[in-house]
Amino acid sequence: MIIALFVITTVFLVSKEFVMVAKTVKVAEVIIKVEDIPITHQIKRPPPPARPSIPIESDDPDLADDETIDDTDWDVGDEPPPPPPAEEGIVDFFAVEEKPEIVGGAQAIYDYIQKNKLFPSMAQTSGVGGVCIIRFVVDETGTTTDVTIYQERPEGLGFGEAGVKAMRAMKFKPGRQRDRYVKVQMQQVINFKVN
Repeated sequence: MIIALFVITTVFLVSKEFVMVAKTVKVAEVIIKVEDIPITHQIKRPPPPARPSIPIESDDPDLADDETIDDTDWDVGDEPPPPPPAEEGIVDFFAVEEKPEIVGGAQAIYDYIQKNKLFPSMAQTSGVGGVCIIRFVVDETGTTTDVTIYQERPEGLGFGEAGVKAMRAMKFKPGRQRDRYVKVQMQQVINFKVN
């Protein structure tokens, strides 16, 4: 082993010269051409032609062609007839002209729940949040009546009862239908989040 090491060392010492030859390679010249691209303009299409109006003849031969307001017997001083009486009953939320609004907005519900500590204690100690949907009727004075639990998740923890108490305490701007205050069937989603 010593002899093999000695032979390898002498070979390296004797052949110590390394000759490096540098070659030059000619690279083809790259020419970049710049072209002038003209600006394109979007051609605006003409609007579609108007629908032709087809005159429809009336079956009434006594119909006046050029009737003006002066030719009518309507007196401007007459008061218009009162609106028809509102149907007794409850109007659905989507059918009423002017919908009821919570005084203070939706934040008033959450402020009331927090102020009166209505968050269910069992859910709060276990760190569980929930949601409930409460159905109720807003009467002509803006008071909530017929407050019931429509849906509650998770069930049995008290989110529905807390939502009912909160909605009973809410005051609304009443709904209007044909310039009269009416009873309106509504529902409200209340989310209970653990802080």
